[in-house]
Formats: sequence, structure tokens, C-alpha cells
Amino acid sequence: MTRLLLTFLVCAVTASQAAAQNNVSQTLFGLSEDQRNETFTRLLQDNNAKCDLVIRTLFNGASVELDVWEALCGDGNSYSVSIPPEPNAAIELLSCRELLATSKMLLERAGSKSKPAGCRIKAGRLQRR
Repeated sequence: MTRLLLTFLVCAVTASQAAAQNNVSQTLFGLSEDQRNETFTRLLQDNNAKCDLVIRTLFNGASVELDVWEALCGDGNSYSVSIPPEPNAAIELLSCRELLATSKMLLERAGSKSKPAGCRIKAGRLQRR
């Protein structure tokens, strides 16, 4: 189902976005906010994430060939979603809580005093880095 959804996104009208490196993300930018939230809701639920309904999304940039998005759910859960450039490739999904805990653990092991980073998307407002 996930692959079918991503294939659909690539076939949909593509918008031009300089920040996104792949066609899937460019297509996501071309959707209305409601359509994008609905798409991410299905994507998360198809990947067994605990998410009742996506209420906000945020493009968080590109890394190598992966575009990273964040999704906030109405039930308070939030996720970091890595989208590869190939429409049929599997996405990588990590809860923002797991991302923060992993960042904290790695910084502690390295002896760093840096503040751990998780997701930027929060209920109510977006957090700036």
C-alpha cells in the first residue's frame, strides 16, 4: 500500500520546490495542506505508526538523497519521515521521542555538552533550530 501511495504521489501534479531534492517531496509540496495531512496519515498508519490523524507537516530538509519530513498527529504522537527519491522505495519512519532519545544517548557517549536534537514540529507552533 505504501508503494502504491508513493507511486500515486509521483504521478500527481508536481510543484517546483528548490528545497526538496526528490520528486516525491516536490509532489507533496504541490498538495493542499489537507491533502498532504491525509497522505501522511495513510502513510503512517500503513507503516503501523500510532497516529489517529496528521494535523501538521513540516519539510525538514534534505540529507544525501533523502528528504526528511515531520508529521504531528492529533493524538500527540509525532514522527520523522525519510522519503527516498525512488517512488517505490520504502520510507524510513522514526518517532520524534525515539529520535530525541537516540540523539541524547549518542551525545552522552561522545562526551558532548551539545543539546540533543529531536523533531522541530510541536503542537501549537513550530520550533526553530
